[in-house]
Amino acid sequence: MPATPNQQAKLANDPTFLRRLASLLNQEAQVVATEMPNSDPKIATARRQLAQSIITNPTGMAQSLAPTITNATNMLAATTSFNFDADQTVTTATDPEIRSQIATLWNVMAGV
Repeated sequence: MPATPNQQAKLANDPTFLRRLASLLNQEAQVVATEMPNSDPKIATARRQLAQSIITNPTGMAQSLAPTITNATNMLAATTSFNFDADQTVTTATDPEIRSQIATLWNVMAGV
């Protein structure tokens, strides 16, 4: 069943998910930071600036970007639920699915 906006808002604020997201953002940021500039220097600069912001502050950037990422296609298609025993919101989205969503949204999150 697709996730609801309320479920995704709860996921975007879950400390366990935010730690996972910070790690996945950092992995993608390292890739972007080393990519060759494309033909548009404005886009390349914005992409690298976002990468640098994530590398230097993954926790803060995960908190900032979580609402955008959790409300995107791959995340909405996953099941989001609450684990009462662990007191956390969980998603069936895999790390590769989340990382793919991060890569897809990179230019949007960079503002280009």
